[in-house]
Amino acid sequence: MHVQSRTTCLRLARISGLLFALAAGPVRAAAQQLHVVPYFGATFGGSSALLADLEGGSRESASVLGVSAVRLSDGWVGLEADLGHAPGFFERGQREIVLPGSYVTTLTASAVATLPVRITRESLRPYLIVGGGALRARARDLTGVFSVLSTMPVVAVGGGATGFVSNAFGLRFDVRQFRSLGRGDDALALDGPRVRYWRGSIGLVFRY
Repeated sequence: MHVQSRTTCLRLARISGLLFALAAGPVRAAAQQLHVVPYFGATFGGSSALLADLEGGSRESASVLGVSAVRLSDGWVGLEADLGHAPGFFERGQREIVLPGSYVTTLTASAVATLPVRITRESLRPYLIVGGGALRARARDLTGVFSVLSTMPVVAVGGGATGFVSNAFGLRFDVRQFRSLGRGDDALALDGPRVRYWRGSIGLVFRY
């Protein structure tokens, strides 16, 4: 199971990289826009089938830090690479069953659909994303019986809007859902997705 999960994640990463490389050429020709977006936010509406989620911390809000790199055209399409990290994802309040240091980290590549600049002009530019990649989950409990360090495939779907206050600087408002696929590296789990949650974030956009 461990080998199968890692192989699946590697295949997804290679496929995502290939798609990004194939599409980047025509997007660059049409767009000449690269957005680098450091962001912060929080998780909500989460759940986990992992038995390591002893405190139900996945159902609580956890802070998120990350960065996105987005290549956009002036038309309808774009590409995005996103790295997000949610420390304390499986911890909840003062119950202290799950030891400090739990986290969920995602690395995804996504296709972006957005309104053309000729329509949005200088106003907010809405977009939708759909993509996939890998999710890394880590949690340790007091006994060590239910501890988990697992990597699994993940899909991401969401959207938001980007607006600029100058030629080089703007803000991005983003909401998306992450849902793991498969069993990952851990057999101690109930039925259902190993990890699932929504992420809301606000980011600073640097346009190049």
